[in-house]
Amino acid sequence: MEHSTIKKMTRRQFVKLAVAVSAGAAAGLPILDVRAGETGAREKYPVVIIGGGMGGLTAGAYLARHGFPVTLLEQHDKPGGYATSFDRDGGRFTFEVSLHATSKGFIDRIMAELGAEGEVQTIKLPELARLMTKQGEIVMPQADPEGCIKAFVEKYPENEEGISGFIGDMLAIAKEGEKPFDQDSWWQKLIFPLTHRTMWNVRKKTLADMFDEHELSGPARNVLASWWGYYGLPPSMLSGFYYAIATGQMMRHPAGYIKKRSQDLSWSLAEVIEKNGGKVFLETAAKAISIKSDQVTGVTASDGTTYAARAVLSNASVPDTLKMLPREEVPKDYLGKISKYTASLSTFLVWLGLKEDITPRVPGYEYFFGADSDPEEDYRRAMACDAKETSLGITIYDNAYPGYSRTGTSTVCLIILSGYKPWKKFEADYLSGRKGAYNQQKDRIARILIERAEELLIPGLKELIQVKEAATPLTNLRYTRNPGGAIYGYNQTIDNAYMTRLKNKTPIRGLYFASAWGNPGGGYVGAMMGGRNCFRSLMHDWGFKVLSSS
Repeated sequence: MEHSTIKKMTRRQFVKLAVAVSAGAAAGLPILDVRAGETGAREKYPVVIIGGGMGGLTAGAYLARHGFPVTLLEQHDKPGGYATSFDRDGGRFTFEVSLHATSKGFIDRIMAELGAEGEVQTIKLPELARLMTKQGEIVMPQADPEGCIKAFVEKYPENEEGISGFIGDMLAIAKEGEKPFDQDSWWQKLIFPLTHRTMWNVRKKTLADMFDEHELSGPARNVLASWWGYYGLPPSMLSGFYYAIATGQMMRHPAGYIKKRSQDLSWSLAEVIEKNGGKVFLETAAKAISIKSDQVTGVTASDGTTYAARAVLSNASVPDTLKMLPREEVPKDYLGKISKYTASLSTFLVWLGLKEDITPRVPGYEYFFGADSDPEEDYRRAMACDAKETSLGITIYDNAYPGYSRTGTSTVCLIILSGYKPWKKFEADYLSGRKGAYNQQKDRIARILIERAEELLIPGLKELIQVKEAATPLTNLRYTRNPGGAIYGYNQTIDNAYMTRLKNKTPIRGLYFASAWGNPGGGYVGAMMGGRNCFRSLMHDWGFKVLSSS
């Protein structure tokens, strides 16, 4: 079924939106060399950034780098949002909050653009993932599309044509997204359906539609959908365009991990802001956005201080941002549009510090157990936080690079996706500090996941545990304020993905979204692209030149 919004989309609208967000989506394509022009006195253009996640930090770093006064307000005691780490056992173990894999080339290029080349080291991972199925283990190689096809076909030879066709479409979409494109050229816009034929053809399709086109069914179809958890929706609901371009890029280009932790990236971006004259205030939450004559004028912080601004870039969730505005200042039609979007699901995580180096007997970096499960049913299980049945991810971080953990120890993460509804009943008590019943449920689920990991991958795991920590959707809510502890912002549905994704620029002059909730969406690359796109949009609106090169 086609969504009504898509039916009404003209060629011009699709091209304008799709190309703007697909350009620069991955490491392999030319990334804009962004430089603000010399028009105007930049000190007259103060910017306040709400939230120090990847989007806010990236936008702030670009602005500060190019001479604009930046003030960033972050509620937590460290920058990064989900891109953070924490210590346990007196610093013996340092756990990664969220990062499993990201685009190595994209991170490297962004830091180079910000004049911080070499400040962050991205390590190429040994493999994409190990998909654990009833047919056995499927090891997905790095930056090797043909190798990926071969790995699938070896397990499901009867589906060779469908597998090759589907992955071929994803690779074509990813490659088309890397083509240089002049957004100001009417001719290139006119011929877009010809030059970007595969992108154009998939614009109205869900992932399930793409599978149907290639007559994929059963285990092969399920395994090819394994990465749905990276994007938060099952095939019947997920934009095929979004899955294809993101997964296709992942197959085409090296995936990496940030050494030593993602927190290093967050601190480095904050340092770019401060080294260029900007200010980063931690443990300082934004409370209100002031508006005068339909234009933002500043932000009031939790300590009562008001910071003047000609623009406000919000890394906070869209719902939380709108609550900071005078209600009458937000157009009703915009509120109506926003109200139709849904927040992504969340996670349940268990971090384990082990008193033994397990890498000699567990060779993989990241394992997906239940990769051949029906993703539609798996999504329902995840929404119910069904720890016994839903797909389980296990990451052995020490297989990312030698020395990740201290000698003779290992760091492991267990992860399942989770809806918020099973945790909603604990919310009021949790936020009031009454965590008895909540802790009982958290501990119960953590035990189940540890038992599963012991049975599936790491024999004797329980006896190896020295440090254990767990986090729920309520933990995510507490640290990010994202509704429902959402990890990907708004869901990537057909009516809110790439070509129709919520714009970073709002109807309120001077207010922009620089986060996973805007365009293009979640993930490290998505959030950083959102921040970078906000910078470009703001420069355009203020009349500054934005030069580009490949």
